[in-house]
Amino acid sequence: MLPWDDFQYFLAVAQHGTLSAAAKALGVTQPTVGRRISQLEQQLGAELFTRSADGFQLTRVARGMLEHAEAMRDHAARAESRASGHDLGVEGRVRVTASEWVVRSVLGPLLAPLLTEHPHLELELHAEARHLNLAKREADIAIRPSQFRHDSVFQRAIANLEFGLYAADAYLSRRGSPQFAEGSPGHVFIGMTDDIGPIVDHEWLGQVTARAAVAVRCNGREPMATLAAAGVGIACLPCFLGDATPGLRRLATPTPGPVRKLWLGVHRAARRTPRIRTSAAFIADGLRRLQRALHPSALPVASWPRSR
Repeated sequence: MLPWDDFQYFLAVAQHGTLSAAAKALGVTQPTVGRRISQLEQQLGAELFTRSADGFQLTRVARGMLEHAEAMRDHAARAESRASGHDLGVEGRVRVTASEWVVRSVLGPLLAPLLTEHPHLELELHAEARHLNLAKREADIAIRPSQFRHDSVFQRAIANLEFGLYAADAYLSRRGSPQFAEGSPGHVFIGMTDDIGPIVDHEWLGQVTARAAVAVRCNGREPMATLAAAGVGIACLPCFLGDATPGLRRLATPTPGPVRKLWLGVHRAARRTPRIRTSAAFIADGLRRLQRALHPSALPVASWPRSR
């Protein structure tokens, strides 16, 4: 039987994609990681990674063993926690990832009661456009405007998020009211960068801003709101953010703005860990209380499970 230590090197390279990043995460040298991976491949009699300029990619064999290796890691972590007395209460670090505007405008104002009730809890908030990978345990809790694709993630839709078009009075006084039915000719639109991936408002915007010029693109909603408030152009924003941004007004459109679900996910192996279970339930409850502001006409959403 192969020792668990060998699989730690495999998981580190699978998660980080390069020997140097895996070495940094493990606290060892890069040659050590390369040597251990080569040894593991020899013992298994199979190639685990293909090497390219972009890093290490999992082979078919490696993809088949990844879930089992992750399960080994999860069992080892739970055994260590049980032996050391950790995770018997709501204490320790919980890593939460969401887009910047969700962390700043939604989560930030919600968290004080959670930390007051559980003073030994430490929240690590990752506010970024790139989605950290729950399946690879880059985060403990993730909030996304789309469903998670990994079977190892337990998820629940926790809110409905409405979008609308916003502009500043100074911009409207210069350009006039946009003619959305005609595609907004003569107007300036603030878009999102292509690396963000599919966005909920893409198809709808194609109808109402087809003839507008895209003057600037951003990789997040908050900088879009800032630019719109400065009079740069029109931005499509979550109503929760747009309505709260000073200097912006929501524009009437011929068809309602799109609505997207917010999903909260945790790794199935960690969902019953007290600190993660409690934090996830608190966040889900907080977003449910904000539902009217996030989308006034939304139907009630299900509760996050609290039981073990």
